[in-house]
Amino acid sequence: MTRKILTIAVLAALSGAAYGLPAHAQGTQGGNNPTAQNDKKSVEKLKKIVVTGSLIPTAEIETATPVTTITAQDIKQRGFTTLYQALRAQPLVTGQVQGEQFSQGFTPGAQTISLLGLPPDFTLFLVDGHPLSQYPLLYNGEASFTDISSIPLAMVSRIEIVPGNESSIYGSAAIAGVVNIILKHHQHGVDFDYRAGGYSDGGGNSQRLQMVGGYNKGPFHLIYGLQYVDQQPIWAFQRPYTATTFSNPNPYLRGQPFGTYGIYDYGLGGFVDPNSVATNGCGAIANQYGGTTVRFQALNPGSAPGTYVANGGYLCGSPSALGYTTLLNRSRAASAYLRGSYRLNSEAEVYGTLLMSFNSSDSAISPDYIWWEPNFNAIYQGNAPGIIFNANTGTFQNPFRLFAPEETGNVSEGATHFINRSYDFWGGVKGDVGQTNWTYNAYYYRSQNNLASNFSKALTARVDAFFQNQFLGPQMGTASGYPIYAPNYNNFFKDITPAQYQSFQGIDHTSAETYTQNANLQVTNSDLFKLPAGDVGFAAVLQAGNEKWSLPANPLLESHSFWGLTGTSGGGTRNNYAAAAELHVPIFRMLSADVSARYDRFHNDGGGTAGKPTYKVALSFRPLRTLLLRANYSTAFRMPDMGYVFIGPSGYFNFVTDYYQCELQHPGTPYNDCSAFVSTSINPQIFGTQEGNPNLNPITAKSWGGGVVWSPTQNFDIKADYYDIRIGNEVQYQSENTLLLDDAQCLLGQIPTSSPICQAAFAAITRAPANATTPYLLTGITTHPINIARERVNGIIASADYHFDAGRYGEFGLYGQYNITLHHTLQLAPGAPTYDLLHNPFYDYAYAQGGSALGPEFKSIVDGTLTWNIGHWTTAVTGIRYGRIANFAVYSNPTESASFGASEMPPWILYNATVKYDIDRDASVALTVNNVFNTMPPIDSTQTSFPYYDQGAYNVYGRSYYMDFNYRF
Repeated sequence: MTRKILTIAVLAALSGAAYGLPAHAQGTQGGNNPTAQNDKKSVEKLKKIVVTGSLIPTAEIETATPVTTITAQDIKQRGFTTLYQALRAQPLVTGQVQGEQFSQGFTPGAQTISLLGLPPDFTLFLVDGHPLSQYPLLYNGEASFTDISSIPLAMVSRIEIVPGNESSIYGSAAIAGVVNIILKHHQHGVDFDYRAGGYSDGGGNSQRLQMVGGYNKGPFHLIYGLQYVDQQPIWAFQRPYTATTFSNPNPYLRGQPFGTYGIYDYGLGGFVDPNSVATNGCGAIANQYGGTTVRFQALNPGSAPGTYVANGGYLCGSPSALGYTTLLNRSRAASAYLRGSYRLNSEAEVYGTLLMSFNSSDSAISPDYIWWEPNFNAIYQGNAPGIIFNANTGTFQNPFRLFAPEETGNVSEGATHFINRSYDFWGGVKGDVGQTNWTYNAYYYRSQNNLASNFSKALTARVDAFFQNQFLGPQMGTASGYPIYAPNYNNFFKDITPAQYQSFQGIDHTSAETYTQNANLQVTNSDLFKLPAGDVGFAAVLQAGNEKWSLPANPLLESHSFWGLTGTSGGGTRNNYAAAAELHVPIFRMLSADVSARYDRFHNDGGGTAGKPTYKVALSFRPLRTLLLRANYSTAFRMPDMGYVFIGPSGYFNFVTDYYQCELQHPGTPYNDCSAFVSTSINPQIFGTQEGNPNLNPITAKSWGGGVVWSPTQNFDIKADYYDIRIGNEVQYQSENTLLLDDAQCLLGQIPTSSPICQAAFAAITRAPANATTPYLLTGITTHPINIARERVNGIIASADYHFDAGRYGEFGLYGQYNITLHHTLQLAPGAPTYDLLHNPFYDYAYAQGGSALGPEFKSIVDGTLTWNIGHWTTAVTGIRYGRIANFAVYSNPTESASFGASEMPPWILYNATVKYDIDRDASVALTVNNVFNTMPPIDSTQTSFPYYDQGAYNVYGRSYYMDFNYRF
């Protein structure tokens, strides 16, 4: 069978998934109907449990709220080796996020997901129903989010995912949905597990050691666990897809070296030939990047789209330079878990749980982020960086160079070293209130995350002095505000030693902390009173707590002491109080309702107070014993993000268009044409600043949905649910482009200067005075987060589960899940157009820079697993089909939708396979092969910049192998 036929056959058979008991086991609720009464008795024999999305214990597996459950066994059978892998493969996780492959990003040491294509901070992550603290660093330097890399897989019992608004139960942030990671609560004996493996293309070798044990004696119960993981990195040079520029899909750029040394001459309008200014030219540095550095001709865009012409002068460079970056971090992680309980008497029990994690990881950025050019600090005064006036030639020039691994001493020199320590603790007392149906749970919860990072970076004063001494020579004055030198380029095109490199390096140290803590009192009564149709259930919660975020400013960063480096800082605390109640009401025999409401109030340290009520109404209707119909409507909110509220003056670099300078220098030019001018004053790179806004309002949301669950037999069930989420008051930073347009129109008298629009623009933008070298030169922009955007997403999640006993041929299982996003729209501001993010994802890509998912989302995802158990053998094959997604030309430029190369990428299909053999009742061995066919991301002919694929959607890790040995004492 060909691979294509196998793909169609398996995925067609495996579409959809359901987990847990079949719905027919739920029974129906009834009054005087004998059949209903018998069904109810069978339900009451089942142990009642709390399912995510409710506070009231129930014996029903399927309720009015749709829940996707992934068990620990499911995770093993499907080949997932981390919690992140298991969640990222879920069809509900359609959006992209920055992660380990984004080594140049703000949070390459963390892992998170985008549920339903919404921002990561719109998903509430829980551990045993308790909210995890936020990651100490901000996602994309702006928004708080939850890191899930610290949760050890050994301690996970199951994961429950609820899409849609759940704030009426859990409070802030439950907009896209809730991910509840439920840990193991019971264990008999000791389980020991060792796993080792790697990748067929090299790199990424890992070892994992797990131990989980339990002790039970009388009223005392204890479960404990340890996990250690050692993960080697994957470097881009270890993958053919990313090793060199020969993977570039554009034939004009394929194999073109990446420039590592160059001198741009503004008089020539191109690069100076190294051979014309240095005796050996590029030959003097030919040893760099493994001996691959050569002289090459620079390209400029040709007349036809996608074509290039070699007429830009000459540089030195290597086709292998960008391969010296990590795609998978080097990491070592240790985790410990302890859970204990002691029954004081028949009505009370004390308990406590502690989960601790330590993680050390290294993420190495590529050499294009380890470079130097002169006079960089000019950017802080509004001037173009890198430019000098060459007294020898009488022209303005911009020399630049990268630092090769041979100069830095090793390939890991550019790595950021992260040390992350976290813990979660909850403990208290729970029990029954006398001989009544009331139960109580009084407990304290705290989750804390501490992070330290170290990054080696050149100190501006030292590195500038080094190269001034090496080749620039003494400064001879200024020309138009730029320094004058007589450079000796023979000394520019030469290696430096690792010792010389270290002589101008400093360490950028960051230390950050977050925590969330609260005290809670919960009361529950699953039989508050009786109605003809059944028992009324009730639960209520009182909560008081606070949360903190601290990211102290680094004085060296604030003073611009590190070359070309800026950073994020801020911090604050917030108190919160909440009260919630929930009712389960059987209205009549076939119909029941779940109603919940909650009120949250927050107070920011230093000012800013807000309160928000939320509610949810969910109905379940069972017209037949095998059929469940359900519907729900709910509201939700997210308190203003700690990062948006408390971020201090934090810098960034960006290229912008100054429309006012455009009008001054080229009067009458349409604003849309200003970006075409090659001018460092009209289209400059500027240093911008972001500051928090303590007066932000809560983000609000409404969602509704409906679905069906059908279980015609004990071995088969199928379900499908529709979801629709509408979000208002969404936060984003003020648009630089809008501020600059407003500023130009205000300064030109087209908008009254006393208007709020002009006052906002004048407050955000700073300019040089009229008597400056360039009058009214743009010198900086300061932006604040504001409540302005609206977003909507809807879709369908469907699943199926079938089990078949073939007698002596074993037992077969077939299950899977399917999600399709029907619509996803975004309105950036009131009165602005509403953009269709599925078909015009440029606005998802642009808006994503403010904290949303990065780039376009998958319209559909389907996964499925086929299992076969026979004798001592258990086998499983899992297929995951990631649907079509927009290519780079579409999501990076909205005008490309009907021009060169614009299209969708084909589906990406991966297969995992697992075979386990039970040696005896206590020991087993398993082999897992992930990405069996070593499938690489689909080729995007328009993605002509490294790494030539969409890192938020795909990875190039390839096929991996793992052997696992388990022994139970």
